[in-house]
Amino acid sequence: MHKSEHHTIFYPHDRETLSAQCAIRIGQTDKGDKLSSLPSAILTPHASYTHVLKLLHKSFLAVSSLQPKLVVILAPLHQEALDVDKPHFLFVPTGEGIRLPHTDIHYATEIRNTLLSLFGDDIKAENSYFIEEPAVELTLPLANSYTKGVPVLPMLTNTHDATECRTYASILEKITALVPETLFVLSANLNANLPSKLATEHASTLVRLLEDGEPLLESLRSKQISSCGIAAFEALRHQKWGKNEWVFTSFSAEGEPFARIPHEFITKERIVWHASAKRKEV
Repeated sequence: MHKSEHHTIFYPHDRETLSAQCAIRIGQTDKGDKLSSLPSAILTPHASYTHVLKLLHKSFLAVSSLQPKLVVILAPLHQEALDVDKPHFLFVPTGEGIRLPHTDIHYATEIRNTLLSLFGDDIKAENSYFIEEPAVELTLPLANSYTKGVPVLPMLTNTHDATECRTYASILEKITALVPETLFVLSANLNANLPSKLATEHASTLVRLLEDGEPLLESLRSKQISSCGIAAFEALRHQKWGKNEWVFTSFSAEGEPFARIPHEFITKERIVWHASAKRKEV
């Protein structure tokens, strides 16, 4: 078992406190707001629990009635892959799992090994990236709370290449062919850390594109959006088991909640917009 690296900074280190925060069911979701079939996908933010715990629960409440056999966490790599690891652009952790302050999380080793054998030029098992990136680890306690004991496959990437995004989509398609009862958890924020006006513009544009089911890469190239989750959104957009559109339920910035992103968010600080959302079902 790997050891946790990001407790205290992003989520509580104390076992009882963390268990209590994961057990809370904030803003119980009506039956009509819940996803009803698998595969399915939700969007969760990554930031300190002091800022996004309610949003995390809001996202997972949408799948609280489901019983997945596999949880796949799609998260961003906020750094360049090392030259020694290229041309691989997707990374999965090594080992059997990770020991969090309150429980052990087991990785889906069979699926991981199958993907490594089928897509060995694209995926690499390398745990060092997971030591640096907090997004997966801070998502795991909530994922485990809502899907108790289900094995997890985390994946990291920072690609924005169209060909690699198509390969990413093929990999997700293979996962659901092997395990149809898969829950995809996309851990991403709506924009890069930017001045508030630009951050709000980028977040609003991304939400509009996702709600309409539109492709994202051209808007990224023209610097209209800056989310760290573009590749994962694009990979999910090509999956046939759901609609292209996303339904957003809640937003926040600087810990302040919003039903929708406002036209302006005035502050001297750079900000990041967070959200909870689910991919529409067919």
